[in-house]
Amino acid sequence: MIRLVLIAFLLAANASAAVVQGVVLDDETGYVLARTTVSLVPLPGTQAGTATLRTGERGAFSILGVRPGWYVLRTSRRGFGDAEAGQVKPGRPGTPFEVTSDGPGPFLQVRMRRLAAVTGSVVDENGVGIADWPVSIYVRKPIRRLLEVKTDDRGDFRIGGLDPGTYVVRSSAGILEDESGLLPTWHKFGTALENAEVLRLRLGETRRDVVVHPVPGKLLRMTGTFYSPVPATLTLITDTGRRLVASTGGQLNLPFEAASVPPGPVEWVVEGNGCGSYNRMIVDKDAAGLRFACGPLYPPFIEWRGLDARYGLAYPILVRRVDLDGTGAGRALKSGEALPPGRWEFAVQLPPQMYMLGVSAQMAGEASTRNDGWFGLTLGNQARLTFTGSKRPAAISGTVATQGHPVAGATVYLEWFDQTSRERLQLWSVRCDSQGRFSAGGLAPGSYRMLASFDFDPDDPFAMERAQTLSVKEGETQSVSLELFLQ
Repeated sequence: MIRLVLIAFLLAANASAAVVQGVVLDDETGYVLARTTVSLVPLPGTQAGTATLRTGERGAFSILGVRPGWYVLRTSRRGFGDAEAGQVKPGRPGTPFEVTSDGPGPFLQVRMRRLAAVTGSVVDENGVGIADWPVSIYVRKPIRRLLEVKTDDRGDFRIGGLDPGTYVVRSSAGILEDESGLLPTWHKFGTALENAEVLRLRLGETRRDVVVHPVPGKLLRMTGTFYSPVPATLTLITDTGRRLVASTGGQLNLPFEAASVPPGPVEWVVEGNGCGSYNRMIVDKDAAGLRFACGPLYPPFIEWRGLDARYGLAYPILVRRVDLDGTGAGRALKSGEALPPGRWEFAVQLPPQMYMLGVSAQMAGEASTRNDGWFGLTLGNQARLTFTGSKRPAAISGTVATQGHPVAGATVYLEWFDQTSRERLQLWSVRCDSQGRFSAGGLAPGSYRMLASFDFDPDDPFAMERAQTLSVKEGETQSVSLELFLQ
């Protein structure tokens, strides 16, 4: 009897569950994509969890037992941009779909495009390729070194795996066979960033014939003494890379020399067990008699304001190092950890009902700045960090409709911008539920632009011209009605 009841229960459950099937294809070739990760993600309000699996050898997938509700289907694969079923264009949000209990589930075809790439060459004054020469690519705004490759035996290079966005390319400094020097040079020409040609890349695009003509010039020589009573290293960092200049096992005065240094800003970083130092300078000629020491480090004294906390790691703090050659990965700050001197950025993981106002520090070289939720400071060997927040964040909620009908799963883009300069401070997006309702909380007071669309290009400077603008105060909740933007 119990077995019959259980079978009847399972049959009833399966009767109200559907199957979502489909296939994943390479958009360029039409070939099926095996071993691709497929995720069925419910919209807010749908009582279901995310289901994830991989496609088979023929690129097909089948998700069983899907509960009724609204969903988005997402795919990801190494070397390809993430995709969603029903995209208007590659890289855009997909179209949500409804699964019902009284009919078969949908069959979906998802087409994926490869990540972008740049190909080109580094050539000398006669147009001949320079072999084995370093080339770096940078994210344009804010400028950040992304990665470095070397040219092949013909002076050609290829940089792949790039997300859509804007980039600039530069060759590194170096010495040729006749001992003449080449300065770091931007594509198309010049040593100044304003001379760099901006490359705007889209999914699946390969930008070809990016040719760099390095500018001849004198590279510099820097010498001095490195002092450390404990094992430590001395690293030289420029905006085209870094190199280990000296390493000591406790030798008190160790001579060092750094040759082929390009003119411009440089950073000297000393790191040892419980000690360190940081020096930044602008160089335009040879330098001698430099002295760097490994000074003692102390954990930062951390104070909280406005968040019902006073001292220590009251909330999880993320840190990442920012050097001339790029930004490091974020990681959690450990209790009692001493941060080496230099430029750092901080982000705090706060509950939704709180938000950060800023970070300041005594004995810091620069004022706090904000960059996508990160606050930057230049620290010395000892710092007193003050994290200031608020328990009264703002919130924006509303609905998205088209011709009076709510749009299920519409994507709402929310841009926090500076009212004076009109520059973007932060951009993020939220999904509507099946009734076209959305909510964004934990907001700092300020000015915001909002746009609902399935075809929004965040790199288009004119994309927000039709956005709705509003300002919110601390602790305020505003409601807004948005019309779906159609191109």
